[in-house]
Amino acid sequence: MSKELDKKLQTLPKPKLKEVTKDEIHQAIMKHEEDTTHVGWLPKIRSAALFTVSVVALALFSFILFTGSEGETPRSSAPEEEKSYENYIAYLKSIEVHDQIDADRAYIGNPGALGQYHGQVLPGKYYANGMELQTNEEQPMGIHMHYKVTEETSAKGFDKEVFHVSNLPWTIIFNATTYFTFFQNGEYVTFDIDYYGEDRKYTLTRQQIEDLYERDVKDYVDDQELWNEEVMENTLQNEKKVQEFMERIRVANTGSREPKDMVTTSKNYIQVNGKSYLVPSDMHKGSLKAEGKEEVYTFADMLYEFYDKGWGKQVHVARSFNVWETIKVSGELQTIAYDETTKQSTLSFAPQQSHSMVFDGDLTTVYEPGDVLIFEFQFVPLIDETYEFVQLDYDAALASGQELDINEYLLGE
Repeated sequence: MSKELDKKLQTLPKPKLKEVTKDEIHQAIMKHEEDTTHVGWLPKIRSAALFTVSVVALALFSFILFTGSEGETPRSSAPEEEKSYENYIAYLKSIEVHDQIDADRAYIGNPGALGQYHGQVLPGKYYANGMELQTNEEQPMGIHMHYKVTEETSAKGFDKEVFHVSNLPWTIIFNATTYFTFFQNGEYVTFDIDYYGEDRKYTLTRQQIEDLYERDVKDYVDDQELWNEEVMENTLQNEKKVQEFMERIRVANTGSREPKDMVTTSKNYIQVNGKSYLVPSDMHKGSLKAEGKEEVYTFADMLYEFYDKGWGKQVHVARSFNVWETIKVSGELQTIAYDETTKQSTLSFAPQQSHSMVFDGDLTTVYEPGDVLIFEFQFVPLIDETYEFVQLDYDAALASGQELDINEYLLGE
């Protein structure tokens, strides 16, 4: 064996899952497989790596317990009733957008007024990275807002998560609505977001926004009650309406992308045991991992690992990790509660309580809010190794009714 090959083999990740547990999980998943005909084959799992974090879907994280059925969103691994987007809407509602700029200054071409909204008022202000104005009267007038998202920010909580996939649709709609409401002219706004090195761009027109609300949005300038009713309640609290609108925007924007950025494949599904699994698009890829550097990721990073920006939805394939690889995830404990009935503890992590997990036993005497916990999870086959679909070993154990001992996953505090 060559030294080069031997060196590569030594660096391959070693399975973390115990053989007995692995076999139990496999048997539970494949219980009725003998009566099912498997369909086709898939490309091997793409290996690349993480450290980009793009759009739609709700962040219930739990570490994404997938159902495997088309049209369903990933379930939370904890019995969390409240939707994360509802928490985020409360955050948006707390932002005071009225009476920030005098009406006679609120027009495209006034960089001072635009800059105040861009860098001081609206979600994303901590990441504001300049703007461009198109004021040539021979062309449609508009705004080009730039953002650069990095770890080096003083933003906390929702201010830090405004461009995460779970919040992005609401951020885009809220900001675009604000611009077209409070600025007298301008036919489009483009949000150009450098998200940890990955470029995302969304262009929305005044007509699209007014079609969404079925009115001239300038009506909201002097009527904050109408704003709260139609923007905050009737629209942003209607998850289906938000997702459908952003899908139309995504489709419209795709038509203007460079050919290299376009999705070139049609949606394909694999049918296994009566469930449909979406094959990832060509855009479902990660960037290279830092050589020799062991990353510790966030809960938000983990959710995005399964988000396919080409299809605009979750898939059951990791962007950057192979089967049997492990990932370290760190989170600050926000709440912890013990249920006497189930004999389990629910742990939720900042900044959103929807990032939650359940473990056996009363852990309230061991951990408390503010503790920073580091977990190690392994990517295991969702079906079997014939397919590229994966899930976390935690989710596999939860789905199979295995014991959920926190010490099996916990690295430290």
